[in-house]
Amino acid sequence: MSDHTRRDVLRLATASAAGSVLAVGSAAAVQSDDDEWEQAESPTGKALADAVDTAAGPFAVGADGNVLARRDDGWQTVVAYGPQARSRRLTGIDATDDGRAVWFVGGSGVIGEYDVESQTLTNYSAPQGKTSTWEDCAVRGAAGENERLYFVNGSGELLVGVRQDDGAIRYAEVTEPGGGSTIPGIDYHAREAGHVCSTSQFVAATADGGETWEQIGIDFAGGAFFDIASQGDRDVNVAAGSGIVYRYDGFRWTPHVVDGDRRAVRAIDRDGDDGLAAGDGGTLYERQSAGQWRRYETSVETKLHGVASGSTYDVAVGDGGTILERRVGAADADDGNETNATATDLASPSAVVSGVEPLSVERYVDGEWVAPGER
Repeated sequence: MSDHTRRDVLRLATASAAGSVLAVGSAAAVQSDDDEWEQAESPTGKALADAVDTAAGPFAVGADGNVLARRDDGWQTVVAYGPQARSRRLTGIDATDDGRAVWFVGGSGVIGEYDVESQTLTNYSAPQGKTSTWEDCAVRGAAGENERLYFVNGSGELLVGVRQDDGAIRYAEVTEPGGGSTIPGIDYHAREAGHVCSTSQFVAATADGGETWEQIGIDFAGGAFFDIASQGDRDVNVAAGSGIVYRYDGFRWTPHVVDGDRRAVRAIDRDGDDGLAAGDGGTLYERQSAGQWRRYETSVETKLHGVASGSTYDVAVGDGGTILERRVGAADADDGNETNATATDLASPSAVVSGVEPLSVERYVDGEWVAPGER
């Protein structure tokens, strides 16, 4: 988003819904601050793989097909067993631009959509008969109106879907932006412009909705890649092993060692100038500037696989159902900025979810895929 960050948009949406090298000059500051990040009570003991913010607050997905949501009284299970009711592991989740729906993917070709307003769960699994594990997904557009959907799998394939006027999803021919290697991360900063990273130290960019891809790095990287955050053609981060976050400025890649203990950074999320990352040992990292990340030691020591900046809570999720959260409203209210304080008041956790019935699946439907040229 160009004029407003996702957090700004979701603040308005939630209010409406309620009514190594270190680069020169960069360093990884260590901070232990239990007052900010707290471990939340989790409704599952199974691993959680990813998280995202929505108009109804943060969501997370993980093993056994669990889809969780953060409400005023804590975290709850919204979807159990996944969209097929077969307990397939869920690996990735993303939200529409308006935060009104989440799309999630996982093992055996699982793809699902959950509308947070109508509480409708739609099953779109195994399009074109593809039953490989979908590793991650990216969504742009408004819920139920004009979504462009991007799904990547363990075979290095990208499947693009576009919402049609009748509600069906039209798919495009499958491409392989990563040369066949597993793609653990995909992120789009515009409707047709984004990036992917692969397990073979490959990063590629597209500006035409995924029809063509250009490799942009990272030639000198020697460790694993886990996730990617795309903020623009000249603003990309990759979460990697050995405590490194790579930064692309449109011309070159710079490795920033954000963890002096060299623990893997497994998840990353950007929202304008803000950014969060998470990894091994329950460690979290917050972006201070282009090359500066602040490290947080938390009360857990588990691997964290997903992280999301939120309009009400920042969250990180990981093994054993671990959920760490930090209330955003309290932090923003202290900054003395009148504009931020107003936005926070509109979308404070109590304003967003107070008095709202628990989310559940009120309606289940099978989604429809159509081939290119149809409709």
